[in-house]
Amino acid sequence: MTRRRALRRLPAALFGALLAAVVVSTACAEATLERLGLATVQPLSISFVVHGEPDDPVWQEIRAGAESAGQAFHSSISWQSSADTDERVRMVEDSISQGFDVIVVTLSDPLGMERVVRQASVEGVIVYVINAGVQYALGFGADAFFGMSEIVAGLAAGERLAVAGATNLLCVQPEEDNQGLITRCEQAEFRVGETVQLVVDPRLSADIEARVAEALADHPSIDAVITSDGWRLAGPARAAIDRVRADGRAVLHVAFGIDEPVLRSIDEGAILFAVDQQPWLQGYLPVAYAQVKRFSARTRGDEVARVLLQWAEGGGILLGPGFVDQRNVQLVRASGAVADGPWWVDEP
Repeated sequence: MTRRRALRRLPAALFGALLAAVVVSTACAEATLERLGLATVQPLSISFVVHGEPDDPVWQEIRAGAESAGQAFHSSISWQSSADTDERVRMVEDSISQGFDVIVVTLSDPLGMERVVRQASVEGVIVYVINAGVQYALGFGADAFFGMSEIVAGLAAGERLAVAGATNLLCVQPEEDNQGLITRCEQAEFRVGETVQLVVDPRLSADIEARVAEALADHPSIDAVITSDGWRLAGPARAAIDRVRADGRAVLHVAFGIDEPVLRSIDEGAILFAVDQQPWLQGYLPVAYAQVKRFSARTRGDEVARVLLQWAEGGGILLGPGFVDQRNVQLVRASGAVADGPWWVDEP
């Protein structure tokens, strides 16, 4: 039977309290286990099987969150990644046979992963989905989702661009078959207008710059660009956009993902806004939730445990979209979250 549960977005005040506790918990893992009554429980074994490349800064941040939670919540973390769906299916099957308590997956190719996610669920393994696949996770039998809805993010980004005057969009992305990235661009198109999608290799900066410049030249009606991979795409794309701006052409630029170069470009007015999905928490929260849920009788009365259980039992937690523009960029920078961990800023 398909479970129909509404995922929840945490209110800023409640989420802020949780984040403060999370940061403290990560710094004091032993004290956290004692306080939650988990110091003597059997460790959980958690297998992450994801589609992100190891050198991708977003996935490095997600992994850092997972490993921090493993230390704080008495859990052993296994991490595997592959861009190939068949390989990820094999990794999940291996994780099932090896007896992992929890398997955390991504659904960038949802139909390719459906069978093995259902298999894990039927065999009694707790399955969480992170990052990609919010609209499929619960229907496939997964227990919860932690991440951003690309439908919501794409519509919201497109709406902001439309308000800013954009009419035609170039969407630059690093993966051809990632359904989440495709959805993001398609939803933005509903608000902006015609969209040209450009797939590039995020490791080839000079090629990205050249291909963005070529796309802008071939489509003179384009007046907005979305880059879908932080500074690996945003930096080279900005170089191409700056050149056409110097010739008098108005082109808006929006980045998905934040880091210091993106924040600096927002400061300078080169990037209109950035969209963040809190990748560190995508790694941290499923680990924390798995342990707290399993031993909820021991953690009863603890505020952090109560918040996790209250919000994730609804089917998961939506961790975005969060928006950074010139109104709040200094707040985000001052938080130190870009380098060190999570942050949250509600859209006004």
